[in-house]
Amino acid sequence: MDNFIEKLKSRSPLIHNITNMVTINDVANIELACGARPIMAMAPQEMDEVTGICDGLNLNIGTPSEERFEAMRIAARRAAKKSIPIVLDLVGVGVSRFRMDFVMSLLDEVQVDVIKGNLSEIKAVMEHGRCDGGVEVTDTADESDAKALACRAALRYGCICVITGETDYVAQLCDEAGGYDYNESGAMNTDVMNVVVPDADGCSHNYRVGSITGGHPMMKRVTGTGCMLSGLICSFVAASCDDKYGAVTAALSCMKRAGGLAASAMAECDMGTNSCHFVKPGNASYRDRLIDAVYHICDGYYALM
Repeated sequence: MDNFIEKLKSRSPLIHNITNMVTINDVANIELACGARPIMAMAPQEMDEVTGICDGLNLNIGTPSEERFEAMRIAARRAAKKSIPIVLDLVGVGVSRFRMDFVMSLLDEVQVDVIKGNLSEIKAVMEHGRCDGGVEVTDTADESDAKALACRAALRYGCICVITGETDYVAQLCDEAGGYDYNESGAMNTDVMNVVVPDADGCSHNYRVGSITGGHPMMKRVTGTGCMLSGLICSFVAASCDDKYGAVTAALSCMKRAGGLAASAMAECDMGTNSCHFVKPGNASYRDRLIDAVYHICDGYYALM
C-alpha cells in the first residue's frame, strides 16, 4: 500500500479542481498535504489550457451554476482527449433536476474514471431519483446491498464507483476472476464479488470490491471532508494511473487513518497533555488536525494502516 504514497510523493501530480466553493481552501490544502499540487481554475475561457497541463481533474457539483457546469464540460472533454483521469463527486446530485441533468449529460458524453458519492447520491444517480436529505445520506443498506449498488454503478458507467460512509465501498468491473488482496491490516479488506446484473445482459460479472473501515464520527462535524477525500482520490489516481483501483483504495485508507489520528490528537489535548490551546478544541481544530494527519501519513511519520 505504501507504494502508492511513494509514487504520489515522487510524481507530485498537478490536480485541476473545479470543486465546491464552500471547501475549496480545504481541498487545496489536503492535496498539498499529500504531496500533490492543486490548481483551482474555474473560468470556462481557460479550461482547455489549464486542464491540458494537469495530471488529474477533480469535479465537484456541490455549488452548481451554469458557468461552473460549462467549465466542467470543457475541462472534462480536454481531460478525456488527453487520457487525464477524471474524478466526479456527486455532491447532492439528487437535490435538483439541474444537478441531475448535468451529471447525466456529462456521463453520456465523457468517460470518467471514478464516481464518488454517499449511498443516497449513488442510488439517486442510478435511479434518477431525489436526495431529500440534501447532501446528507438518508438511505440505508447492509453491506451486501451497498456492494451490489457499487458494482451496478461501476458496470453502468464503466468506471470505479466509491460509496462513502461509516464504511467506504469501492468497486470496479474486471475481466479476470482474481482480484487485489490487501491483507496488510484488518482495517481494510478487498475481495472479488460475482454479481448477476439483471438490468444488463443477465450474466455474471467479476468485480474488484473493497471495503474500508476506520475514521471517526467527528468527520461528520466538519463540512467538506467528502470534498477533501475527492481531492485525495484524484491525487492518488493521477500518480498511479497503471493501478487506479489500488490508488483509490489507498486514498480511502489514508483518509480513514487520518480521521482516527486527528481524533486521537484531540483526545490528547483534552487530557491536558497539550497546553497550546486556551479553548477546548472542537470541530475547527479537528479539521486542521485531519489535514495535518494526511501530511504526516504521506510524509512517512505514521503508517498508512
